[in-house]
Amino acid sequence: MLKVTRKTKQVDIILDQELAEHIAMLGDQLARELTAEQVTEAGANNAAKRTAKRIEELRKQAEASTLVITLRAMGVSKWAQTLAANTVTNGATAGTRDMFGTAATALPQMIETATIGGKPVDDADLTKDALLTLFDEMTDGQFTPLWHAINELNGTVADPKAAFDLASKVLHN
Repeated sequence: MLKVTRKTKQVDIILDQELAEHIAMLGDQLARELTAEQVTEAGANNAAKRTAKRIEELRKQAEASTLVITLRAMGVSKWAQTLAANTVTNGATAGTRDMFGTAATALPQMIETATIGGKPVDDADLTKDALLTLFDEMTDGQFTPLWHAINELNGTVADPKAAFDLASKVLHN
């Protein structure tokens, strides 16, 4: 029997916006500290180590409010149907896609697992309507990684023929 293996991707979304922003701010601070190269005689950047330790502490704190979703790419016709159902067909905005509608339609079909704080998310929270409500509460920074994962899994052209043809020309000429 022929079997297609579709890509999967895990997305972690910290639902506590204040905590997520604090962690991101510390990440920026850590990057600055690492590029400052404040190395002591012992060879360690103590400021960077303190910041990294604080980030790790906050990661543990964030686990209880982190939505962890494992997504699997949709089959081509399901993805095409999802896009068509969420594209404006008339008026001045014809051809525009409803990003939130697309995500809310696709996700229930893509979710392999969903947990929060290590516990399974109730199926009622993973319906199109429940997801649209969740998206309304999210910031762009919380929604964007989810949107990118949906597009990465479903919108990528995976036809290796051109690569095979080019490799063949290089090797046989």
